[in-house]
Amino acid sequence: MGTRRPGRATAALPAAAALLLAGCAAPALSPGQEQAREHLLELLSTTRMASYSPDIETFARAAGGALPVLVGIDPAAAGGDVLGTLTFAVTLPPPPEDVGGFPVVPRPPDPDPGPHCFEVLVDRHGKVGEWGSTEGVSLVDCPADLDPVVPPPSDDPVAAPDVREAAWRVLGELPVAGEPDPADVDDRITALLAPPAADGPPLADVLVHVDGTDVGVASGDEDDCVLVARIDGTVQDVHVTPVQLQPGEAGCTSGTALAGLRPPH
Repeated sequence: MGTRRPGRATAALPAAAALLLAGCAAPALSPGQEQAREHLLELLSTTRMASYSPDIETFARAAGGALPVLVGIDPAAAGGDVLGTLTFAVTLPPPPEDVGGFPVVPRPPDPDPGPHCFEVLVDRHGKVGEWGSTEGVSLVDCPADLDPVVPPPSDDPVAAPDVREAAWRVLGELPVAGEPDPADVDDRITALLAPPAADGPPLADVLVHVDGTDVGVASGDEDDCVLVARIDGTVQDVHVTPVQLQPGEAGCTSGTALAGLRPPH
């Protein structure tokens, strides 16, 4: 695995943005390049690549381990609207074989599988321009080294690996009657958690919300959120859509843990 590999566009980012806003026509792509760009746009349209983030490293981590392959991270100077560029290499899968020995007639020539490389201009909401469009995506020469780059690790707090188990245990031990004390529930869950690794990220806080005898527990963030609730004496995992966990939506909160099990009003 490679490390961060600077691209060529750090100093040219303002110019790249100006060309984008000016609507300059890009050169025509070959069929293989067009297919490769479509594969990339599918990745860029996912929730994890089209949600708010204050830095380009978060988008780089979201793209890591996926296809297309991230081969370059190039942050822009701080303070601007554009966070920088991400460079991806796309290799097309082999074309499907003829079915039953009968070729498709007329069969178009197989596109060049690549690899084809694209530079993506990124702002705080992902790829610049309209969602799902080709704005901000430019064909570039592939670097000599196509090994995946490794983005810097995040120092954001993460949900403890055993927080779900701890929440289930504590909520299951609560008296059926009476309103629990949220601070007491928080303390009891936190006391059961294994300490974080010395070289790992810090652990996210445990959040507790009480509504009568019902209790909601949350820990983590929009990318790794644990939600557990006790409703009418029954402990359950709570599952919500990824969009509901994003900033500006319900979020990874103890209130979401309760609301997620209730029908909308």
